Amino acid sequence: MATMHPNPHPEMPGSVRITDPGDLIAAIPAMLGFCPERSLVVIGFAAVGDRGRCAVRAVMRHDLPDSGIDPPDLEPLYRIAGVCGREDFEFAVAVVIDEDDSAGARRMHAYLLEVLRDFLAERGVPLRESFELAALEAGAPWCGRRGDGDGGVLPDPGASQLAATLVFEGRVIHPTREDLADVLRPDGEDGRRRLALLLARARADSEPTPPPGAAAGSPAGEMPDELARVLLESVLTAIARAESREEFADRDLVEIALALAVPTVRDALLGLALTEEAAAAERMWLRLARALPPPDCAEAATMFGFSAYARGDGPLAGIALGAALGAHPGHRLAGLLDEAMQRGVRPEAVTDLARTGLDVADRLGVTLPPVS
Repeated sequence: MATMHPNPHPEMPGSVRITDPGDLIAAIPAMLGFCPERSLVVIGFAAVGDRGRCAVRAVMRHDLPDSGIDPPDLEPLYRIAGVCGREDFEFAVAVVIDEDDSAGARRMHAYLLEVLRDFLAERGVPLRESFELAALEAGAPWCGRRGDGDGGVLPDPGASQLAATLVFEGRVIHPTREDLADVLRPDGEDGRRRLALLLARARADSEPTPPPGAAAGSPAGEMPDELARVLLESVLTAIARAESREEFADRDLVEIALALAVPTVRDALLGLALTEEAAAAERMWLRLARALPPPDCAEAATMFGFSAYARGDGPLAGIALGAALGAHPGHRLAGLLDEAMQRGVRPEAVTDLARTGLDVADRLGVTLPPVS
């Protein structure tokens, strides 16, 4: 189970009610943002109001082991149970998605579900239901593991009420995890090589700037507030230009990358995740993450991941933070955010960083866009 896609707070409109197990299973792609394959998906439910109703409050996914089960494969289950216990969920539901219907695969599924059930029970959270199916596609048969004949035929996940609602609101549901990961696919090698050369020249011709991922307060990260304010304003201007679909020259991307490498500027820009310009800023971070070479792309990928995390898109945030750490394994902010995601920390908790960003911008004398 090498990959974790927690969504600690999936955006499920309150008007969407799901009462049938088949409809719940069909809603998984909409809740995750992509259609998982060979996965164990765990859905956590919390009490809502005083009428005994429950609502989805967490959706977590893990890759199934390729062959056999080793002790590290059980650690993600322990983390899932920890999230459910910490959030005081009423119960959890597990869904195994696997085309392999061999006896060995069925034994593996049963063992994983039993371990998960035990871990959850230790935290007072019952695993109320568990289901299995080969694929999340219309017409696929699904069955429960209780042996009481519970089962049915899956409705079209793409035509579910939740999917329709989220697509109407502008969300994209990708066919596979690979399609979701393609959102951060790097641009062409020639362009990245060209930007790497320009970045090297710019750093050689200017005062020392901190490397990507430097911590605020480090000697290399110190910068007069006057200069930090100028850099912050230049990035905000670039985001406004991007919103008008204006094209960027290589030198523009280099200037933004150098500004993001300044911890004070980066910290202030985290505040954009709470403002009316959050979507525009996210598009800018994505543009930079794809265009810049490593390790410089790590800063933009971290900003993109933070923005996705703050708005509740855990799977996309996880992919972005993974890309950031792949480009720069020592990036402190990316590492902290990734660890928070793995622990199932809710978006409300990490948005404290964005509020701090608003304060940093205010200290620099820069007014960020209105908070949404």
